[in-house]
Amino acid sequence: MNDTPEPQLKPLSHGTVGSGHHSPRESGGLTSKLVLASAVVMACMGGAYWQNTAHGGVTAARAPQASTTPLDREPQIRADARHLGAQFALIAPGQAPSALAHSGFDTQQRANILAAVKNRRMRLVRMPIAQIAGLPGQSIAITSGGLTQRLTLKPELQAVVLPIYLAGEVTISPLTQPPAGGLETGILTALGAQVLPTLASLDQQIVLDVIVQ
Repeated sequence: MNDTPEPQLKPLSHGTVGSGHHSPRESGGLTSKLVLASAVVMACMGGAYWQNTAHGGVTAARAPQASTTPLDREPQIRADARHLGAQFALIAPGQAPSALAHSGFDTQQRANILAAVKNRRMRLVRMPIAQIAGLPGQSIAITSGGLTQRLTLKPELQAVVLPIYLAGEVTISPLTQPPAGGLETGILTALGAQVLPTLASLDQQIVLDVIVQ
């Protein structure tokens, strides 16, 4: 196992993004994108980014620190939700039990997911996610495959195991009131870093239209 720590996606201090003048909104967006891009490079160099195995699966440098707990109700997708595409690498069926063992799903949920994976009705992916702006310690709900997980965000990447149907949608909703300026998160996809839309209120929602590679 590689013990290289996950990269931290902490905001850069003002003035470190060149000598040009930017508005606060432009500067914040540029900073976030630069930090995420740097995280991809750091992860790839350090071996902490998800690697394809000889069998086409995905392994992590260490067990996820998501500390997720399933919620009781699945939120409905809002008509005004922000949609965007995301590609994630497949967790090989043979690695599904190990991946689920480090998730927040209970024993019955894991059994149901494994049965769906075996019957090829469902696939598993990992979504590394981190908070890159906003008051630390914000909580979000992540829903996929009819199951919702609760995650307390950190500046460090946390890998969340997601069950995905063939037409996969992943919804992300704030559980704590976003601070002034909003809550901004970033994910690592199969294509690299991706900054998600800012969440400014509890009634906002992000929907990822997922493609599994």
